[in-house]
Amino acid sequence: MPPSRPILTRALIVWLALAGLLMAIGTLSVISWAEQEHGLDIARTMGMVTFALFVLFFSIESKDERDSAFSLDTFSDKTFVITTSGSFVLLILSTVLSIFQTVLKTVRLDVRQWLICTAVALSIVVAVEIRKAVLRRADQGAGNRPQPPGHSPPGP
Repeated sequence: MPPSRPILTRALIVWLALAGLLMAIGTLSVISWAEQEHGLDIARTMGMVTFALFVLFFSIESKDERDSAFSLDTFSDKTFVITTSGSFVLLILSTVLSIFQTVLKTVRLDVRQWLICTAVALSIVVAVEIRKAVLRRADQGAGNRPQPPGHSPPGP
């Protein structure tokens, strides 16, 4: 990539802003609902879990700009798998172990609450997969040849 080309293009900045907006709306919606249903402590914890899952899912989706996260290539990087798994385990521990609960001011969530957090956070996967499909279709329409696995051409 030429040094004069910006790392963050206007299209990428818009996309990141939209993804951030989706995460904010999803997280704040979970907090609002949970506070009415379960009280402030559970609402805070569900908000933290929802946001952390959004970020975790977005990181998995961001591994490649055009290839689906559901391809086998996504988890071929050992370091990526270890760090992603570690993040998920620490997220669970943050709501289970009393030391984390004390430091982070979290509480234990039940399975239904975890499922709600996960379902809301999975909306980022849907959004990113739609964007990737559109980008792949645009590449095909522009006559760009397919890239080798694990390679992503510079974004718009």
